[in-house]
Amino acid sequence: MSRMHHGARRQHQQKRGKSAALNLVSLMDIFTILVFFLMVNSSEVEVLQTSSKIKLPDSSSEQRPEERLVISVSQDDLVVQGRPVAQIQAVLSDDDPIIADLKTELDYQATRKGEVPEGGFEITIMGDRELPYALLKEIMLTCQTAEFAKISLAVNKIQPASDSLDAAQTVAST
Repeated sequence: MSRMHHGARRQHQQKRGKSAALNLVSLMDIFTILVFFLMVNSSEVEVLQTSSKIKLPDSSSEQRPEERLVISVSQDDLVVQGRPVAQIQAVLSDDDPIIADLKTELDYQATRKGEVPEGGFEITIMGDRELPYALLKEIMLTCQTAEFAKISLAVNKIQPASDSLDAAQTVAST
């Protein structure tokens, strides 16, 4: 019976010349709200390009890093701004405390930035948590010799233990 009812309704609409219409006002309202929501929330998050090979250490620091040149150090490669610079095994086997290929790339990046500011350029090292300290020390020394003296280390932000403890106490007292 419902099949006949739908067929009769369709014939009636065709006789009157009306076709089905889609009301887009509500959909446009939703998308407008979604655009504003995404614009507001996208400014609060800074995302560094990470590799699945790099597992960052955790930190509860409140200070957010600024945008700057990024050195990524995995177990295999040393990468500056997405450009592979050196192999880690070659760097570790070399006795020179300055990494020549990294120094060349940083010198090139420094010439692109222009005049050296007081205290040197800023740079972020994004290294695997299992990175040997001797390698990190060589990378930092190379950065300093190439006028990148303001060095930051990238970490995963975790909730401080005191905040989670306060939250647990608040929940328990309510």
